[in-house]
Amino acid sequence: MPEIHLPQKILFGKDKIKDFSPESCEHAIILCDSDVFQNRGFLEALRLKITKIISQVSLVVNSDVTALYNTASEIFFKKEADLIVAAGSAAAIDCGMLLSHQSKAEFTAIPCGSACAMTDFEHGDYYSYRHSPNTVILDPSIISCMPSGMIAYDGLSCFAYAIDSLKNTDNIITKAFAIDGAAGILKNIVPAYRGDLTALEKLLYAMYFSVVAHRNGADLEKTDLSKASSFFSRFGYSGASVCAVIITEIMENEKNNIKHSLFEIALKTGIANEYDYPDFAVEKLIDETRKIKASLGIPRAVSGFGLNENEYRNKKSSTTVSDDLLDICYYGSFKFMKL
Repeated sequence: MPEIHLPQKILFGKDKIKDFSPESCEHAIILCDSDVFQNRGFLEALRLKITKIISQVSLVVNSDVTALYNTASEIFFKKEADLIVAAGSAAAIDCGMLLSHQSKAEFTAIPCGSACAMTDFEHGDYYSYRHSPNTVILDPSIISCMPSGMIAYDGLSCFAYAIDSLKNTDNIITKAFAIDGAAGILKNIVPAYRGDLTALEKLLYAMYFSVVAHRNGADLEKTDLSKASSFFSRFGYSGASVCAVIITEIMENEKNNIKHSLFEIALKTGIANEYDYPDFAVEKLIDETRKIKASLGIPRAVSGFGLNENEYRNKKSSTTVSDDLLDICYYGSFKFMKL
């Protein structure tokens, strides 16, 4: 039976973090990995808000997501908690999600940008613990403080999640989230990157549409995007950043399988019109996405991260992922070089 998993509550709009009012419980753990979240006063405001409602509040701050998880889990399993609040980067949201999955505690996510990084932890890979938070707060006041580079990578990674979720879904609601999310990202990411506040707000919502679609996708651990991002993350790069880089090559590989959805995205963004042939419109969409990547300063291929070719070739020889897929992600498309 078709179904879709969503948060019980989504608070969205400027300064909505101030309206967060969790139900009374005994112990809350707040996780955060963002310097911006901390330095701009958002974290202290959140702590004070929760402390007025809940008597025991544990605050765990660490930019290293593995250390963040280890400290938070140690506190949780010693003292127990009935609320986990993850605030900051997509990796921090993943950290809170894993702890919530293990403990069954209520979970609130407050992302600075993207709400998903597909993080694999020692205690659980992403596809084993992914689930929707109970509450999500989408506050444009936070994303407006984020560095432009983070906005670029978060936005394009969420665009990648939306495209990835289109291949294996026949759920019309999930597909609608993916198409609207992808179109919203493409329309708003460049002005958002340049500091347009209205575009930043629209981008934040479009990113979350895309994450919702991805969380509800089936068999996504088997897709080309997942396989390639997992492979390149072994070199120390975040899977989300890799997704932002390789999405155009993934679109090129998958365009015949998701042609009609890509055509709809091209129409919604104005990249194509209803009189265009779908094949032509899809090519225009992929080319425009490459141009957007370039304007955001995102490398055209994983080699742009500085990955040594010999090191890449050595690891490639010991994986079952297709050589053709990995090579186009590492070297980039020849077609892009002709633009």
